[in-house]
Amino acid sequence: MSVCCDITRLPLGKTGFLDIRNRDKIYVDKTQLIAHMASLDSPLFLSRPRRFGKSLLVDMLHTLFARGLEPFHGLALEELWRDTTYNVVHIDFSSLASKDPNAFAKALRNKILYEFDIHDKNIALDITGECRSPDEIFGIIADDLVDNSTVLLIDEYDAPLTHHMSNVDDLQNIMRILNSFYAVIKEYSRKFRFIFMTGVTRTAHVSIFSAFNNLRDLSLEKEYNALLGFTEDEIRKYFDQFVGNAANTLGLSKNAVYARLAQWYDGFQFALDAGETLYNPWSVLSFLQSPKNGFQNYWYQSGGISTLVASYLKVHDNVDFMNYDSREIVVDRQQLADRYELADMPREILLWQAGYFSLRTRPSGSLRLVPPNGEVEASLLRLYFTANNLKPEAHTRELIEQLVAPIDRMDLLTIVGTFNAILHTCVSPKAAIFKDERSVRDIIFTALFLFAPLQLLKERESVRGYSDLELITSKTHMVIAFTRTYPKGETGSSPRDAKASLAEAIDQIESHHYGEAPFSVQTLFRVAMVISTEEKKILPEYCAIV
Repeated sequence: MSVCCDITRLPLGKTGFLDIRNRDKIYVDKTQLIAHMASLDSPLFLSRPRRFGKSLLVDMLHTLFARGLEPFHGLALEELWRDTTYNVVHIDFSSLASKDPNAFAKALRNKILYEFDIHDKNIALDITGECRSPDEIFGIIADDLVDNSTVLLIDEYDAPLTHHMSNVDDLQNIMRILNSFYAVIKEYSRKFRFIFMTGVTRTAHVSIFSAFNNLRDLSLEKEYNALLGFTEDEIRKYFDQFVGNAANTLGLSKNAVYARLAQWYDGFQFALDAGETLYNPWSVLSFLQSPKNGFQNYWYQSGGISTLVASYLKVHDNVDFMNYDSREIVVDRQQLADRYELADMPREILLWQAGYFSLRTRPSGSLRLVPPNGEVEASLLRLYFTANNLKPEAHTRELIEQLVAPIDRMDLLTIVGTFNAILHTCVSPKAAIFKDERSVRDIIFTALFLFAPLQLLKERESVRGYSDLELITSKTHMVIAFTRTYPKGETGSSPRDAKASLAEAIDQIESHHYGEAPFSVQTLFRVAMVISTEEKKILPEYCAIV
């Protein structure tokens, strides 16, 4: 049965709030939260990873304060807002991020003049004819403002800093410009009805955190956890017909598509003690726009490694991110709230702020950082490849790209040979992954995810447990259980040879009934594979079809 829906209504791309409203695109109504936030008096800061809609939020606030209620007809805010309109100054630092310090200062000066609608360029010059600094210009203009007459919106405050993290001199010069700029904003804060700033990081020695002694950081507050991102209820309310279209396109049930959406794109939790997780909006909308392409890594495709992480890698050589894949990292509340020097930020905090990890609260009250979903796990593994300058060699990539045929003919030796070629070319010599079958599995998964024309699943949940890895072609459904040998003397483990390991893997497949489905159209191909910790490979002689 066909499902009719207008794909053009999906608000994907560089879409501003007015464009969404004027072109009848779908707007997920967050305005009840926004109305409450915009009524607060203190300067506000919100940290979120890229691709979560920070810029759309800032644009919406710009529209609200500059134009009033007219663009909000039919939204929750219409019944809640009682304020008037204001002059709005909106500075997006991401557009200035790549400039050197001198060009940055000049661009910021011009932006200030533009936003305050100042046409007399002489204000930018002092009595000697020299250019004034951005903070001097801002102060001169702000001095003439009426109290509470203006709204100040600053988007991506940290973009110039993360862009120049690897250049100490440029970083220090830009930081001085910004510190002076934020200090003068504090000096004239009475002139502003509302001050709101966004960014990815909480950076030490940037004076938005020290100059504003009353700055309120909303980033970890439970009330604002769902301010950006989609909840499960919101996806079902606003996008159900598009999920139906995806189900029809892929030949799946609607419930199956919802389950895959959750597996790939849900799981983000930003605030302490939040009761719900969130979907990455960019990834969900990208999938719904082109469901024929399947559940891809849209988060990575849309920008690769974030500027924050890329800059960090320039400063820190040989970062071993494999320690963090598919693991839980214990943190405390103070670590999350602390501010760090960019170059010296702990790796787990960097990855959390960049969106590679999400918060989880245990019943005991302890906090954990975990990869939120399959898309981010795949991105974290790609980050491992990049950090260690690893990639499959041309011959290995050719084997990966041609893997469908060996799977369909159940050619176990060729499949194992391809997996071992991946491990040989994609594992750093310093990585201890062969002491953990999940890490071996994840390296193979990532290489296949990048290059193999297959549908991939890992740790697929069933009523009896979780499979390790599943490779699906149009003809064959391959399910793999990995185990490894335990050498004598390994801490905390009794020795276990390859024969015993294989027996365990076979028992796991049979007792958990992996891959068994009464209405499957594909041939089921179940395999047990043994990883040798000592030889650092999968042992072909200890792999078996079950």
